[in-house]
Amino acid sequence: MKHFPLLWLILAGTLAEPFQAPFQVPPSSTAHSSIAPSATGVISDPLKLLDHPDKFNVLVIESGFYGSEYGPIIDDLNTYGQIFGSSVDHAYETNPQIHKRVEIVRSGNGLGGSTLINGGTWTRPHTDQVDSWEHVFGNQGWNWAGLKKYMDEIEKPRDPTKDSSHVTKGHLHHYEPSCHNSEPDKGKVEVGARDRKTNWSPLLKALMRTANDTTGAPYQLDLCCGYPHGVSMFLNTLTEKQIRTDAERSWLDPVLKNDTSKARITVLTGQLVGRVNLKSTGQDDPKYRATGVEFGTHSKDGWRFNVTANQDVLLAAGSAISPLILQYSNIGPASILAEPKVNIEQKIDLPVGLNLQDQTTTSVVSSTTPDGNGQGQAAYFAIFAEVFGEHAHHFEALVNDNDTLRKWAADTVAGGGFHNQSALFLQYVNYQNWLLGKNNVSYAELFMDTDNRIHFDLWNLLPFTRGYVKILDNDPYLRSFEYNPRYFQNELDLYGQAAASKLARDLTRSGDMASYFGGETLPGELLSDDATLEDWALYVRQNFRANYHGIGTCSMMKKELGGVVDETAKVYGVENLRVVDGSIPPTQVSSHVMTVFYGMASKIAEEILKAYEKNQ
Repeated sequence: MKHFPLLWLILAGTLAEPFQAPFQVPPSSTAHSSIAPSATGVISDPLKLLDHPDKFNVLVIESGFYGSEYGPIIDDLNTYGQIFGSSVDHAYETNPQIHKRVEIVRSGNGLGGSTLINGGTWTRPHTDQVDSWEHVFGNQGWNWAGLKKYMDEIEKPRDPTKDSSHVTKGHLHHYEPSCHNSEPDKGKVEVGARDRKTNWSPLLKALMRTANDTTGAPYQLDLCCGYPHGVSMFLNTLTEKQIRTDAERSWLDPVLKNDTSKARITVLTGQLVGRVNLKSTGQDDPKYRATGVEFGTHSKDGWRFNVTANQDVLLAAGSAISPLILQYSNIGPASILAEPKVNIEQKIDLPVGLNLQDQTTTSVVSSTTPDGNGQGQAAYFAIFAEVFGEHAHHFEALVNDNDTLRKWAADTVAGGGFHNQSALFLQYVNYQNWLLGKNNVSYAELFMDTDNRIHFDLWNLLPFTRGYVKILDNDPYLRSFEYNPRYFQNELDLYGQAAASKLARDLTRSGDMASYFGGETLPGELLSDDATLEDWALYVRQNFRANYHGIGTCSMMKKELGGVVDETAKVYGVENLRVVDGSIPPTQVSSHVMTVFYGMASKIAEEILKAYEKNQ
C-alpha cells in the first residue's frame, strides 16, 4: 500500500492492491493529506491549503483529464453546449421521467469539473437563502455575511463600467464595488463582461423596460449583492481576452507554475475513486476513521489500488457521484445497501443520495426584426407573484397551506426522495417563507440570449420535488446507478415552470419588446397564442430538459434533519472524511451556483486549516 505522510487526498475520480504508482509525493514531516475528485470549485479547497508553505501535501485523483486543452470549444463561452456528449461530459442518464423519456444531465469530466462546460454566469443567491442554512438547518456560521467573505475572496473582478478598453460602449451593466472583492488582484477567478465586440442588442433595454412596465420588476442591478430580482446583465467567468476561467486554470495552473507548491501536489488523472477506506476507532462517535481510498479503472486485481491519507480525505465528485462513493463505502440507507445486487454491509446509517434537488428548463425562442440584432445576455429573476401573474392568488394560497405542505412531504417520502416527513416539512416551510415573504426571493429565472434572436431559457429556481441517486450493484467501477430527480412530481413545480414559460412568451410580445418581435419558433404552432396555463402545463410536461444544477444528495444540516455532513463538511460518524462539492447545499438558491460552490469550498478550507492548527 502506498503511503503519503500527512497527505490531502482529493477524490475526483476512483484505488485495492498495493499501489505501485509511477510518481512520488515528496516526503514532509508537516504535510497534510487529502484525496478528492475535482468537481466545480472543489479543486479550490485543497489547493488553497497549498497557500500555507510546508504544511500540506496534496494528491488529486481525477476521473477525467486536462479539459482546458480542448481549445476554443471550451475556451469560448459562446460555444456553450458544443462540448456536450464528449469525453469532457459525464452525460449522466436519468431513469424515465414524467414524460416517459430519459433525460441527460450534463456534468464536467476533467480537472475543473463543470466549470469546464458551464455557461460561465456569475451571480449570487438571496441573503435570506444563505441565512436559512444557519437558522433553519443548524449550520453555525453559514449565513450571508459568513459566505460573502469567501465569495468575495475568490473572485478577481473587472468593473465593466470602467473597462472601456475591453467592453463595447453602450452596455447596460451595473457594478457595485461593495458586492465584490475589495482587493481584486488577490482573487483567483477572473470575472468580467462578456463581449463579442459587436453592437449591443436593443433587446436588453427593451426587456428591462417591458418587465418593469408589466410586473414592476426592477432592472439594471448588480446580481452579486444578495438581492437577485428583476432584469440585469451579469458578469461571466472569463479573462480580458474573453477566455473561460475554469477552476483548473484559476487554481491548479498557478500551483503548478510555482516550484514550491508544485513539489507538494500530485495530480492523477483517468482514475475512478471506488470507495473510501474506513477503520474502526473503537468509539461510539466517530465510529470510523477515513484512512484513504481505493481507486483504479476496474475491479480486477492489478487494476485497482489503495492509497493512504494521514489526515483528511476530501470527496468532491459532484452531486451525482459523491453519494455513490459514500454508498460503496458502507455509508448510506439500509434500504439501498441491503438490495440483493448491492449487498454492502452498512457501517454508517445516513440518508446519502436522498434530497436530490434539480431544476427543469424550457425554452421560448423567437426571431427578431433587423433592428433587434446584436449581442448580449440578460437574466430576469422573477418573484412568485410576477411568475404566476393573474394566477398568483391561487398558488399563494396553495403554498401558504401547511396541510398541503405536509401532504407534499408525505408524497415525497413515499416516492423515495426523502426519508423524514417532518424534517422535509421544515424545508417546505422555509421555501414558503421565501416565496410569500416581503424580501422578494426570486422563484424563476428567465435567461435571455440575443445574438440576433430572442432566446429565453427559463427554469423554476426552487423545486419542491425531491429525488434520489443510488447504486444498483457493488462494483464501483461499473458505475451502475439510478439517478432519479423525479421531475415535476410536485404540482407547484409543474405549474411554476408553465407560468414562467408563459411569462417569457408574454414579455416577448409586449411593450418595447413587441417592436422587435419577428415571430415565434418555439413553441410556435405547438401552442396557440391564447394558450392557458393548463395548456402550458401539458406542453411543459413533454418539453423540458434537466437544468444541470442538482444539489442536496449529501446535505449539510443537523443529522436529525437529514444531514449527511455537519457544518464543517465532515461526514457524520466518520473522522477525517469531508464532502466539498455541490452535493452539500441543503437548498436550491436563486442564483447560478458556481459562486456558491467556490465560496463554500474556500470557507471549508479555512475550517480545515483551523482544525489542523488546533491539533498541532
